[in-house]
Amino acid sequence: MPNNEMKIEIVRRETIKPSSPTPDHLRKFKLSFLDQLIPNEYVSLLLYYPPKDFDPKDGGNMLDRLKSSLSKTLTRFYPFAGRLNDDVSVDCNDEGARCLCRSASG
Repeated sequence: MPNNEMKIEIVRRETIKPSSPTPDHLRKFKLSFLDQLIPNEYVSLLLYYPPKDFDPKDGGNMLDRLKSSLSKTLTRFYPFAGRLNDDVSVDCNDEGARCLCRSASG
């Protein structure tokens, strides 16, 4: 009987910061009333499908492009690079988004 078990290991942990700083007038983001009512839950989901011409030897280059893209995206969606300050606001302090790089085999 074949072993269909998949092993996933964390290769690297890092924090991706925005490519440019958040302006001072946008440093505090007030949550809406509905956001305040929803309980804090962490949901993580990533679906990744490599292109047909994906070369595993070039994986590092792809990772660099993804990190660069996330850094630029955090500039536009600045609350995601901040931290929940209290139940009513986000401190948009450019601390960055946590990024886990994982490897799967099996």
